[in-house]
Amino acid sequence: MAVYTKGIAFEKLEIVLKIYKKQARSQKEVLSLFSQESHRKTIENTYEKLTPLTIAEALLLSNAEQRMVALQCFGVEELVTKLNAKQLDAQTITKKQIRWDEHLKPYEHTYEDTYELYKIDAKSLGIERHFWREPAIYFVKCQCASTDRLYYLYVSEDIAQQQDAIAAIAWTMRFNGKPLTKQQYLNLMYSET
Repeated sequence: MAVYTKGIAFEKLEIVLKIYKKQARSQKEVLSLFSQESHRKTIENTYEKLTPLTIAEALLLSNAEQRMVALQCFGVEELVTKLNAKQLDAQTITKKQIRWDEHLKPYEHTYEDTYELYKIDAKSLGIERHFWREPAIYFVKCQCASTDRLYYLYVSEDIAQQQDAIAAIAWTMRFNGKPLTKQQYLNLMYSET
C-alpha cells in the first residue's frame, strides 16, 4: 500500500519516515499523520532508530517526483557541500546605488556583488556515464542586493564551459526570449547603478 507525503506516493513507508526524520519531526508528530494501525505500530517500533534520509538515498529514488520531495529536505548549501560542487569561476563587481536614509535623504551605497559558477559531477549525483559524455549539473550562485537572499540558478553546459560566472548569470536573464550576453548584462547592470 502506497504512503503519501506532499501528495506523492511512496511504495516504502521507511523512505517517508526517513524524510520525516531528516525534517526533524518528532515521533509524536509523525504518529499524528497516520491512522492505519500497522503503520502506527511500525512507527512506534522503528522511528527512533531510523537514520535521517541521506542525499545518496534521495538520489537513488527512481521516481522523479519522489526525488524532488526527498531533496527538498536538504538546504541548497548542504547539497552543494555534500555533492562536492566544484567552483569553476568567481567574479566580483563593485556596484553603486542611490538609497535613502530614514530622513529620506539620498546617499550613494557602494557594495560588491559576487557571482560564483559551480559544477556537480555525475558521479556525485549517482548518474552513469552516457556514451562518451560524463553528465554534470552547472549552476551560478548569486546574492540579491536588496534582500540578501542567496540564489542558485541552473545554467546550461555550453554556457558553463566558458567558465565565466558573469556570462552564466547573464544567460539566466532573457530579453525577447533570448539570453543576455555578458556585455549586455554588464551594460544593464551599470546603467542601473
